[in-house]
Amino acid sequence: MHDLRDKFRTAPVTVSLAAACLVGYALEILLLGGDRGLDLSGWALSRQALAEGRWWTLLTHLFLHANLLHLSVNVLGLWFIGPEVESMLGRVKYLLLYLLSGLAGGLLQTAFAAPSAELIGASGAVCGLVLSFTTAYPEMPLRALLFFVLPVSMKAKTLGRGIIIVSLLCAALRIFPQIGHLAHLGGALAGALLTWWWLPSAPRATRPGDEAGRAAQTDELLSRVVEQGIESLSREERRQLELLGREQRRRW
Repeated sequence: MHDLRDKFRTAPVTVSLAAACLVGYALEILLLGGDRGLDLSGWALSRQALAEGRWWTLLTHLFLHANLLHLSVNVLGLWFIGPEVESMLGRVKYLLLYLLSGLAGGLLQTAFAAPSAELIGASGAVCGLVLSFTTAYPEMPLRALLFFVLPVSMKAKTLGRGIIIVSLLCAALRIFPQIGHLAHLGGALAGALLTWWWLPSAPRATRPGDEAGRAAQTDELLSRVVEQGIESLSREERRQLELLGREQRRRW
């Protein structure tokens, strides 16, 4: 419980979104039937729903899930990557990115689906968060689970590009057609584009050949640490200093 309070204090939007997904699934089970197969068309997104004026499905579909595995994957992704992006963007932009990524993914998926095909799930929004992080910190070393089993080390930009390429290929070749690959693609692209727009001065903006720029960034952050202590740096600035230090060590 203490850890949850700490999480809410540092990442309240992430905790609230995760709770909304859990509550949405609980309502599916208790009120709508969820896995029992009752009609969710009043809340799921589809072209037919939009044509009939159910515009709220653009939002509500993000908080419904097909089954417990679907819910778990999205909530875990949100729980682990969300706080980093929330700290990086701030709460308002973070929430906007989440919702706009989900909206972009939902619209792209429904544009190419049958009119009655229904879409539910937060996958597009979560992909937007992942691409936001990998866009801001492309050189960050990550360790991911391939197929949720095999641990693989890679740079953040590799993960981001992989999500886009795999989603596009799976959609084009109709691999696992029951999965909303275009929702993943649309959400990922929206997350990347919004991050490029909002964070022109993020670490990714420092080009490999810009030695003077990296040195100036490092000197400025180190000066603040010496004068005011490490506590004066935000989480984003601490991560930026760590990245710059790694690049410097590699050159040495």
